[in-house]
Amino acid sequence: MLGAIIGDIVGSRFEFNPTNDYHFELFGRGCSFTDDSICTFAVADALLCNKDFGETLHLWCRRYPNPMGGYGGSFRRWVMSDTPEPYNSFGNGSAMRVSPVAWWPHNVVGVERLAKQSAECTHNHPEGIKGAQAVAVAIYECLFMRLDLLREGEVPDRQTIINKGLRRALELSGYDINISADRVRNRFDETCQGTVPVAFWIVSESSGFEDAIRRAVSLGADADTLGAIVGGIAEAIWGIPDNIREQALTYLTDEMRDIVERFYRVSTQGQCLELGLKDIAEKKKKEEQLKAVMFWKLCWGNPNVAMGLAPHPNDPTRPATADDWHCEPMPATGTMHIDVSYKLTAEQMQKLQMGHLPSAQEDHWFMYCTDSYIRIFRSWTGTAVFEAHYRKDSNAYLIDSLVVNEMKGTPQTKFLLFRYLILSATQPGEYARSAWDEFITEYLRWHRKYDDE
Repeated sequence: MLGAIIGDIVGSRFEFNPTNDYHFELFGRGCSFTDDSICTFAVADALLCNKDFGETLHLWCRRYPNPMGGYGGSFRRWVMSDTPEPYNSFGNGSAMRVSPVAWWPHNVVGVERLAKQSAECTHNHPEGIKGAQAVAVAIYECLFMRLDLLREGEVPDRQTIINKGLRRALELSGYDINISADRVRNRFDETCQGTVPVAFWIVSESSGFEDAIRRAVSLGADADTLGAIVGGIAEAIWGIPDNIREQALTYLTDEMRDIVERFYRVSTQGQCLELGLKDIAEKKKKEEQLKAVMFWKLCWGNPNVAMGLAPHPNDPTRPATADDWHCEPMPATGTMHIDVSYKLTAEQMQKLQMGHLPSAQEDHWFMYCTDSYIRIFRSWTGTAVFEAHYRKDSNAYLIDSLVVNEMKGTPQTKFLLFRYLILSATQPGEYARSAWDEFITEYLRWHRKYDDE
């Protein structure tokens, strides 16, 4: 909800003085809330107090009779009437004020129902109702898309926003968002069907909350209303940066700030988002702990040496052999066979053929090579973990199969750990660090799904 109000405030000074400058001052001189914010607060208040949308809108707009930019002609007559009736409008006013609705019900059907009710007290034309429903559904779906992406540690891209966030709203409305900037730049359109698809398109092209607001306002169109619609959806996808939130609140009256505070505290999606973000924060904390444990358990030799952060000990004087360490054979069953195609240079193979004899508790691994195999064992238990077959390939060597024992994860995570061990033994430093990062990222992705299942 606050995202819509921020979009309105930022766009307010450009409503009748449009700009195409993307780098405009965000909260410049002359910014204020307009009718878009007043109507949004009215919808939120109606939900908070279980009051009629039309009556609450009428009350709030009479309480603020002269907002910056004023009210549209037909809507002003509705506000001034003592017996207001819907006037068959399909203007974008129904879409710009609807954002609180998306934060309230438990399901998308409820969102559609409340969006219709919030619109039809004034905008009872089918296009006016459809515009409000499409925006509300988009916000609702994007809120839960955001939580899903945060849980996965992913960042929303254009296709994800369209497929996961906007898909249902687009199916509901039939809007086409294959839009070119040249077609809509500097075009003032006050209808739902002319504004809402453009807002969806802007959001799908954006990379963050502020970027979306700037794109909406600098389009040179209906800056405050387009900013409000885009801001409501952008908040659902990216959240609101703290500095922007704090600055925006300074433009509001005490009763408006009270509505904001109460609304997020008691709204269904507000509570869900709060709990979801707490859950994600807890999961991230656990994942950081897991990463530290995995680093200690799986790093080859002393971690600082393996990552190139400390000098490597003296090279061994002779190749390691199976007789140098207590080690068990690779089990005949219960292992995973992975087809690979991984090339090693002659220099790498020369280092690998020297093997690795543990010299301290944190070494973790023992390795030796034969003419055809690289074998890696846990040093503490002697358990065989990796057995890689290799052969000469021109001036290099090719690992063409890998047997893995005990290690959890997918074939990809197991291969990535093996690759890290090979690189940290042959090219400690940047290459090994990069290989470790790739392994742990893939491992955590698997671990999240494993936990969920």
